Amino acid sequence: MARRTTALAATGSLAAAALLLTACGGGGSDSKITSSPAAPTTSAPATSAPATTPAAADGPTFDFPSDVKVVVDPDTTGDATKDAILKDQAYGEQAIFLAIAKLDPKLPQLQTYVGGDALQSWIDKVKWGQSHHRSVTGTTQFYQRTVHVTGSDTANVTFCESERAAYDKDTTTGRTIKTTPSPDDFTQHLAMMQKGSDGVWKMTTYQSQKGAKACQR
Repeated sequence: MARRTTALAATGSLAAAALLLTACGGGGSDSKITSSPAAPTTSAPATSAPATTPAAADGPTFDFPSDVKVVVDPDTTGDATKDAILKDQAYGEQAIFLAIAKLDPKLPQLQTYVGGDALQSWIDKVKWGQSHHRSVTGTTQFYQRTVHVTGSDTANVTFCESERAAYDKDTTTGRTIKTTPSPDDFTQHLAMMQKGSDGVWKMTTYQSQKGAKACQR
């Protein structure tokens, strides 16, 4: 059924000190917006107006296409620093999906909330989607987010992702490419966060483990 629209592969323990964003480069049979799809099913392209989704009253606007939805649980802690990190990490996930949905590697929100190796990897991934006419559709959920502050301007966030209702989409035909449901629909991530001079916490690298039991619903 659904597959990871970010195409992240498990590359070792989530507790590893070195974080790695994998399988996000362009080209090659494994370089897909989502994991290996089964035979596509036909669906008509969305014709309704895009859903404009402000992440918060004072936050950025994410004008997703009408067939794309990203749900991030607030997971607030009551700690001002941790909640600021969670807020910007949520913006980063939304920015990634908006860039993939629009196939826009220069999306301002992506540049604002994603940095370092992660930003270049996502730019390469979006460019791959452009050249292969592959985007995303459906609903992706992020939940069980926990912050670990490691310094005055560094932290990491562990979190879960469900792509049980998210799919690849062929942008030339509007077809939804569905796959068989499996434990791989659920992924656990560890994101490294870096606070910039502008006060924004950016996701700079992260590591993922597909099929993580802690994330399965």
